[in-house]
Amino acid sequence: MFWESGFRFRGFISLLVTFSGLIMIASGIVAYIMPEGRIAYWADWRFLTLGKEQWGTIHTVLSFVFFFATIFHLAFNFKALISYLKDRVKKTYSMRSELVLVLVIIIISTHGSIAGVAPFSSVMDLGSTIKKTWYAGQEVHPPFPHAELLTLKQLCSKMDLKLPGALAFLKEKGFADVDEKMNLKSLAKQSDSSPAQIFEAMMMDDRLY
Repeated sequence: MFWESGFRFRGFISLLVTFSGLIMIASGIVAYIMPEGRIAYWADWRFLTLGKEQWGTIHTVLSFVFFFATIFHLAFNFKALISYLKDRVKKTYSMRSELVLVLVIIIISTHGSIAGVAPFSSVMDLGSTIKKTWYAGQEVHPPFPHAELLTLKQLCSKMDLKLPGALAFLKEKGFADVDEKMNLKSLAKQSDSSPAQIFEAMMMDDRLY
């Protein structure tokens, strides 16, 4: 057992806080620079082989890990934290100004982010600019948001296309088991193409009109 082998739970929690925090930072940076959702899903955007949904899952799960690990970390080190804030000689809290400054920075940053004023808005503007560079000069916008999630029957109906023609085209392209209940996202997973590439190729076939 861990406990019998000298396993140090406090050290484990400290390491868990550190590494989950680092992964949260990394996934947060990726979320900051990745293209907008409708484009990322439509073009099957990936970074380090992982898609937008996977990066989002990593960030969410590790946020929960970080949260619970931090709770334990604070519980284990609460006395040390209080002692750190106190002047052992004067028996009074000696870091009031530091604590106040931290709270002021947090409050200003939070309020500025909500209000959308500079320089906080500039951070988001920079992120938007970076997001647009992924597919600069390319037409990767879906015909409507999350078109890749609609079944082929719904997609053809919405765009006034002929479903039999779409199914015939896809079967010719190697999707032997395709049916009207499938969507472009599931088809993309079966190939090396993105939903956008499959849709664009499909739209070139005269049987859809």
